Amino acid sequence: MRENEGLYRAARLIKRTVIGVIVLVIAVVVLGYVFLVRTVDRKAAWTDAARELESSVLHYGEPVERIARVYQRRGTNYFRAANGLLVATPERLLFVGIEPRDKLAGEDAPAAIITSEFSNDTLLSLSERRLYALTAPGVVVNRGGRREIFAASSGYSSELDSLATYVERRHAAERRAVAADRELHQQIAALMRRPLRYVVQRGDALSTIAARFGATPSDIREWNHLPNDRVRLRDTLLVKPEGLPKPPPALPAAPATRRDSTSRRPPAQSAPKKQ
Repeated sequence: MRENEGLYRAARLIKRTVIGVIVLVIAVVVLGYVFLVRTVDRKAAWTDAARELESSVLHYGEPVERIARVYQRRGTNYFRAANGLLVATPERLLFVGIEPRDKLAGEDAPAAIITSEFSNDTLLSLSERRLYALTAPGVVVNRGGRREIFAASSGYSSELDSLATYVERRHAAERRAVAADRELHQQIAALMRRPLRYVVQRGDALSTIAARFGATPSDIREWNHLPNDRVRLRDTLLVKPEGLPKPPPALPAAPATRRDSTSRRPPAQSAPKKQ
């Protein structure tokens, strides 16, 4: 009986603790939304964000490809939604937001501006999902360990969809360009490994042919099984075996510089002294 009574008391204590925690969480959320929620006029925030974007955030000549009207709730300030603009350029993904003023601040206090940016490259990823307890469509932005979430303002989810589609298509085009460049380099490398042959022309000698293709006469003899240095007109010689890199073209010899003896001036003679 005593063991059953102890178990009953422990279960009742756990039950009361769980109920108390749930009630406390609900109370904090309700009180937070009633007393702590701060909002700002969305249109005024968008106007201020656009002004800040043009004046100091964008680089000179940086084009804007997509703009989405969004808001953000940060973990440290969940009850203060920052309305602003999420902007995609070829270089970066930018967010400029305006936080609501604190109640303790005066009416003339300047608005708090939030800015953040991500490099718009293939390391950037955008995941579209429902945010803030599934109440709003948005995107989760990840790059290099950084993670931020942005929810579409009511009635403007299509702008966020367009921005996410633009970023995804741009990254896909960059990956295709990188793959094509890699394939081109592989083709060039395969071409460089192919054997190279030369048809002997009039006036050619084995030494001049070897110098032209960055080899030595002994190499040419070995590769073509020649008994000596004699070559015949219109013979086809192997000047680079398969697998060796293509030799650079031989540079012409620099002409020897000679001093012009006539350009030297004779030493000046001193005038005879008058007696």
